[in-house]
Amino acid sequence: QPVRVLGRIGDERACEMLHGFLGGGDVALEKTTLWALGCIGSEESTEPVAQRLAADNPEVRSAAARALGLLGDTRAIDPLAEHLADDDDERVRGSAAWALNQIGTQRALDAVADYADDHSYLVQAEAEKAASV
Repeated sequence: QPVRVLGRIGDERACEMLHGFLGGGDVALEKTTLWALGCIGSEESTEPVAQRLAADNPEVRSAAARALGLLGDTRAIDPLAEHLADDDDERVRGSAAWALNQIGTQRALDAVADYADDHSYLVQAEAEKAASV
């Protein structure tokens, strides 16, 4: 609960402490921390959050992708596009597509729009959104 509150408060001074919760093995805490970091929106969190795209747990990878979308930093476009193309988990791919749409630059939208005929409905829906912008 305290991590959620920090995310809602949105004070960037909490980021360094929250970064310490990443990668600790507690999936629920890590997902909440990623959400909080996304809500705070500090660019200093982009790198630590992007590193969690390599987590073994797909729930953590999905949460990291969504946090990157909330952060909106264009440096996340390439790692998100890679996970959209290559991740084995549909939720992660869907979250990466959502995040790219959230970033919203033409380059991010182009990375998603090519997936309109994807086998995953989540990815297809995000691709259609990107193509309609």
